[in-house]
Amino acid sequence: MKKTLILLLACCACIRSQAQTPEAAAAPEPSATRTDSTLTFPEPEFIGQALAIRPDNRTEQLVQESLAPRHRSSTGQKLFGIGKDHIDEMTLKGAQSPVRFRKSDGIAFIIRVPDNLIDPMSVISVFRFKVKKKMRIAEYASVGTFGDRQRNTLERQPFISRRFGSSSYLIILKGVETGEYGITVDALGSLNVSTFGVDE
Repeated sequence: MKKTLILLLACCACIRSQAQTPEAAAAPEPSATRTDSTLTFPEPEFIGQALAIRPDNRTEQLVQESLAPRHRSSTGQKLFGIGKDHIDEMTLKGAQSPVRFRKSDGIAFIIRVPDNLIDPMSVISVFRFKVKKKMRIAEYASVGTFGDRQRNTLERQPFISRRFGSSSYLIILKGVETGEYGITVDALGSLNVSTFGVDE
């Protein structure tokens, strides 16, 4: 799998250089191709979709689920008057995503975005959910007892990335732990999230 990911990054670099030539502008929509086989990886069809690259070099589209916003007080605030006064969360029904990986897989995705000239860290969020009572929860903002407000408090997952094709990024996750995760394309302002889980 590591060899495959290295080849993917090399192919993306080739695609990027070709896209700067007049000939590439007239060519069909590009995709990454492994140089040691006839295997190709397509871009997702629609903006906001994510394709997983499996260890056997298949691609699989991640399931998209609809986030539900929730506003609540922390347990400590309710019982003792301390802790977070208000918590803004996003929730998903169900404790697990149907799409599963292992920690050892070498987890990579192709994600379609409105424009892949933008810094991917400002467009794509990969974050981890907490699982409580058969529900996945991600906190994104809070207000403390003394009014101090914290925004963008998602438990973000680091990744490395390369431009891919005409309007996508290839991202490879770093230091993945077991758990439930979501991917959003923030530029869309949508409540849809592509989900996956990581097992031992």
